[in-house]
Amino acid sequence: MIVRLTTAARPLGSALAAAGLALALSSAPAEAQLSSNGGPIAYSADNLEYVDGARQLILTGNVEVAQDTSTLRADKLTLYFASSARPDPTQGGFGAGDIERIVASGDVFFVRPEQTARGDNAVYELKTDSVTFTGRVVVASDENVVKGESMVLEIGSRRTTVKPGAGPGQRVRGVFRTRSTAPNP
Repeated sequence: MIVRLTTAARPLGSALAAAGLALALSSAPAEAQLSSNGGPIAYSADNLEYVDGARQLILTGNVEVAQDTSTLRADKLTLYFASSARPDPTQGGFGAGDIERIVASGDVFFVRPEQTARGDNAVYELKTDSVTFTGRVVVASDENVVKGESMVLEIGSRRTTVKPGAGPGQRVRGVFRTRSTAPNP
């Protein structure tokens, strides 16, 4: 089954299906974490497509996904659900189950209270509880800025690793301000 929903006028059946999908996602025992505190994952987008056989939810156009105090924005976002999860018949076939992977592309921004990150693409993996950014990565914490070609955010351990591009002379670059060089409030 494939369901496509857009922000254009929808028949009542499609609106109910979208509501059922939203309920399934918010009530599913998903272990996916964009925030170290976990919690329900809320989303909004211009378009939604759910592909039941592939167990994918594809959001396109001004996508925003939020969990607790963390937000992920992108042009396109695909959520992959565990294939072992059983659909919940009370959800009209939309019982997607646990989120295993989230793939974001196109001007990806990840914002949490202590850090912001941007890149061309990002992949969240449940198994490693990490988000990997690639392509023109910029990470900012307070007044510190680091640039590279790829970055891995380990959500639970709060560890960040930035790497340069593979070409000759490529390096990670950044600016760190110490308390003595920070501007006075």
